[in-house]
Amino acid sequence: MRNICLGIFILSACAFAAGNDVPTKDWTGFYTLSRDKELGPLGLKNVNMDLDKTIIARLQPWAKAKMEATSGDADDTGAVCLPDGIFRNPPFAGRFLWLPTKDHITMVFHETNTAGVRRIYLNRPHPRNLLPTWNGDAVGKWDGDTLVVDTIGFNDKSWLMSAMEPHTEETHMIERMRTVKDGAYFEIVTVVEDRHALTSAYTYTRYYKKQKDEITENICGDEIQEWKDWHNKALKPQLERAKQVK
Repeated sequence: MRNICLGIFILSACAFAAGNDVPTKDWTGFYTLSRDKELGPLGLKNVNMDLDKTIIARLQPWAKAKMEATSGDADDTGAVCLPDGIFRNPPFAGRFLWLPTKDHITMVFHETNTAGVRRIYLNRPHPRNLLPTWNGDAVGKWDGDTLVVDTIGFNDKSWLMSAMEPHTEETHMIERMRTVKDGAYFEIVTVVEDRHALTSAYTYTRYYKKQKDEITENICGDEIQEWKDWHNKALKPQLERAKQVK
């Protein structure tokens, strides 16, 4: 696995030095995550579907201890309509709108309260002094018909996946994006490393199918009862402790 990851990083570094010639095909559109049942007949396959297992096996001891001490209900910011970063959204929820312009690309995620909007800049390097943010700072370079996206500058408030795996501000993500099957599918090969939280990098591949319909409105908090149920479940351990103290 380490050799595979190193190979991807080397290819990514070469791509960033290769220039920024934009391919002629237009990737504009709404994409949703495809499952292997659909991909199999096409000769495609998602790689590392069980990301929680993959990430946990690479957690540093302190990171694993922090994960085990985290409450999946009380500490999940996305569950209470707050940001939760981009790591869980493309590989798990998997619905986004791709909007390219000459100098940047905008990815609008269907889960608007969480990942929200991500911008991939094509005309500049990373700023020298980055303010850590939920989605980090993403810059892209074209390597033929593949867009290589390098993202740094994450804060440490989000999880790497749904099992509450923590990360640090040292997290570095490289994605190789392209369309396949005559533009019907969007392929993203991702490598994530964090020298302080992980013992080694991990990688995964996801495929997204282009949809004919448009992205729909999805407002966090519309389902009031669902939100209340989650909120009460998150507060339950605290209420039980309060009763014991009283």
